Amino acid sequence: MKDKYYYVLSDCLSRRQEWIREIEIFFRFRELREKAEKETFSKNLIIYLIYKLINLPSNTLSFLSKIKQYSEYNKTLKEIEVIRQEIDKYNNPQINNRRKNNAKN
Repeated sequence: MKDKYYYVLSDCLSRRQEWIREIEIFFRFRELREKAEKETFSKNLIIYLIYKLINLPSNTLSFLSKIKQYSEYNKTLKEIEVIRQEIDKYNNPQINNRRKNNAKN
């Protein structure tokens, strides 16, 4: 039997899946932007190195931000997995009851 918790889980699952789709688009866009930056300086290595040196604090902060974003992405993927497992418990209650009864015997 499905109660309010089931529908909350379903809503939560759909919102997290939507967030995953959006963040994957953001990751692809960021890769394109970084590729464009590298191609901009590809002919002038010295200017590229000076540019990177001048922006070292910003680049360091950007790197830390990327690590945080990827960790949030991976955490959300795990949350989706756990939520799906909980929803499966609602979708297959007979199997769960049989397992509990077999475990007692």
